[in-house]
Amino acid sequence: METLTFEEYEKLLSGPMGDWYNGRWSYYGPVIELITELSIKNAVELGPGKITMIKNCDVMVKPDDDFWGKPDKNVSKIIQHDATEKPWPIKDKEYDLFIALQVWEHLNSRQTKAFREVMRISKMAILSFPYNWNCPKNNANYPEHHMIDKELIGDWTLNIEPIKFLEIPRTSEKVSRGPRLIYLWKF
Repeated sequence: METLTFEEYEKLLSGPMGDWYNGRWSYYGPVIELITELSIKNAVELGPGKITMIKNCDVMVKPDDDFWGKPDKNVSKIIQHDATEKPWPIKDKEYDLFIALQVWEHLNSRQTKAFREVMRISKMAILSFPYNWNCPKNNANYPEHHMIDKELIGDWTLNIEPIKFLEIPRTSEKVSRGPRLIYLWKF
């Protein structure tokens, strides 16, 4: 499978969402390395923003407009479905890999139900999470990211141990550039 290149990522930085993508290669790169180590034939990515990690993969996006955008190229199929609602319109073990980067914290207390769907529809999964970001609930910026720790991630993912775990350090002082955790599971 062909993945996002650093050169393609750099083009995002000069676009209208460039500031939002700035610093994200710090975890995109390691995720791409994980993907290249896997033997996969197909993948689906949840809420990928403007670009996917795997070219020509399927994507699942909310049916309504998303401020962060939707990929406009290099996508095989778009599944319009709210990930907080189950069942997902996907067959059992339809995908070799499910990817959700910096999305899980936005699932409105339905992370556990969604994770069960991930296990049902895929053979493997890569998820990334903000880690211990200090953005209080009364702060308009990133309240759903506030102080997510390994215990909460364990609750969201049924305490199923990943086969790989990466910790990505803070990339700047901005809240959105805080540390991240990346998990890889095989089901």
